[in-house]
Amino acid sequence: MEGNLRKMKTSIGPEGIVNYELPVGDNLISLNDLLGRTICLEFLGRINCISCSSLTKKSFSAGYCYPCFMSLPETDMCVVKPEMCHFHKGTCRDEIWGKENCMIGHTVYLANSSNLKVGITRGVSPLKRWIDQGAIEAIPLGVTKNRLDSGTVELALKKH
Repeated sequence: MEGNLRKMKTSIGPEGIVNYELPVGDNLISLNDLLGRTICLEFLGRINCISCSSLTKKSFSAGYCYPCFMSLPETDMCVVKPEMCHFHKGTCRDEIWGKENCMIGHTVYLANSSNLKVGITRGVSPLKRWIDQGAIEAIPLGVTKNRLDSGTVELALKKH
């Protein structure tokens, strides 16, 4: 099987078991089915942008070419540092994207993965985010109206 790797997909099955799937090209590989087995991945020397599919020598921000990294709203600094969200200043790279992703409720939470961490996620149901992070336990602390407010709360909590 050959193709570009994408971010692993997670879901919870009916019995509470977390399912992990790795997108490879157009295929989804069930990693649960491979537990205990040896797998081999081979880099074929090609990197394609996950947005525009162009061939690139280096990827940025988990898989983008440099032009997409510099222009897309999902690669802006405020995605990594929500306290830097600048939608309210009218400088968002894409107003529609900002309304759909920044100007919605965000949950602030504590999660225990490799250690205790404060985090935020879009929406009011953070379970998927906790699974993505490998948390063994987590608790929502509150919901803010937007990304900027959640980042401000997150920073304040990290100090403690």
